[in-house]
Amino acid sequence: MSSYSHRVEPSTLRLADIASVRQGHPFRGAIAEVSDGPVRVIQLKNVTASGLHEPHALLRTRLRPRKEPEWVRHEDVLLTARGNRPVAALLCSPPPDTVCTPHLYVIRVTSTCTVLPAFLAWQLNQPPAQEQLRRQSAGSRQKSVRKIAVEQLVLRLPPLAQQRRIVAIARAAQLECSRLEALIAARRQEIAAVTARLL
Repeated sequence: MSSYSHRVEPSTLRLADIASVRQGHPFRGAIAEVSDGPVRVIQLKNVTASGLHEPHALLRTRLRPRKEPEWVRHEDVLLTARGNRPVAALLCSPPPDTVCTPHLYVIRVTSTCTVLPAFLAWQLNQPPAQEQLRRQSAGSRQKSVRKIAVEQLVLRLPPLAQQRRIVAIARAAQLECSRLEALIAARRQEIAAVTARLL
């Protein structure tokens, strides 16, 4: 009997079946920047498919909430709620006392035996999930993804072992891209320096 007959087909679930979804901290108006503030804030510009952009440089502020803020945690998945292309990012050891703006959804896996947070972030950035989110986006000029659309998102979840392999391959590809981009940037600087000397 071929090994193909033993292959386990991915299960199909809604995101709400395996994770909770909430919006970020309910800031009202502009966020006051406080250079020595104890609270860090993740904004739309900080979120990329490869993770947080310059997490050490997050905006700092102070909060005076009536109750304890809902801090983001390690392995939370952030999803941008605005823009033409929703972007998901896996949080890896975020700074303590960090929140995000309400323009981001915080997705927290509740069924760890079903999905890896890293795999969830990866799948949210893939064309099938992106197409589902685009179809459900509201607004003509500034697209906005509704919470219900995120919760109803249909996912294909293979066994955890296969999820780990996919995440490992994706990370290796991402590292290769980063190295190539760094090499291209170095070559451009080299060419610019040669051009400046000769011309």
